Amino acid sequence: MAVRLLDTQYNADSYQKYRFSPSENLQSVIFSYLEEKKVDPIRLAVDVGCGSGQSTRVLAAHFEKVVGTDISEAQIEAAKQAASFPNVSYHVCPAEELPFEDGSVDFITAFTAAHWFDMPRFMKEVDRVLRPHGCVALSTYTTDFSMHYKDCSERLTEIFTEVGEENNPLLKKKTLHMAGSV
Repeated sequence: MAVRLLDTQYNADSYQKYRFSPSENLQSVIFSYLEEKKVDPIRLAVDVGCGSGQSTRVLAAHFEKVVGTDISEAQIEAAKQAASFPNVSYHVCPAEELPFEDGSVDFITAFTAAHWFDMPRFMKEVDRVLRPHGCVALSTYTTDFSMHYKDCSERLTEIFTEVGEENNPLLKKKTLHMAGSV
C-alpha cells in the first residue's frame, strides 16, 4: 500500500502552499508525446498520489475529466479547497486500489508520488483500469527508481532515465521522468 506521509491538516496546508507544479518542460514532454501519439479522444485523466492537487489542476485544460486521487484525506481536502476547475474532482484511495472500471482510464499520471507506491500492485492496477493504448506518465525524484512491467521492464527504465536526463541536465540521474504507453 502507498505510504501515508502527509496526513495531517498542517502538512496538507504546507504542501498546498509550498509544493510546486510539474515543470513546464516536463509538461511539454508529456503533452507533446500525447499529441504525437494521437490518442483521441482522451476523456479521463487520473493523477494518482495527487497530494493537494497542484499537478491535477495542470491537467484540467487538456482533458474532459480529471480525477486526482490520494491516500491522505487531509491532502484531498486541501485539494478540494484550492481554486479548481469544473472538470476536476478528487477521491481518497490508495494508488493500488483505484476506483475506476476496467479499461476506463485514458491517461494516468503520478508526479513525485510513485516512489511511495507498492509498484507491482500499482502497475497491476494500471493494467486493469487503463484502456487499450492508454498512456502512463510517472515522475519522481529518486535516482534508483526502476520500472517493472511484463516483458518491457528494462526498456521502461531506460526511457525513465533518458527523459529525466533530458529534462534536467544539471542534475543528471538526480530526477527521473518517464512517459510511455502500456
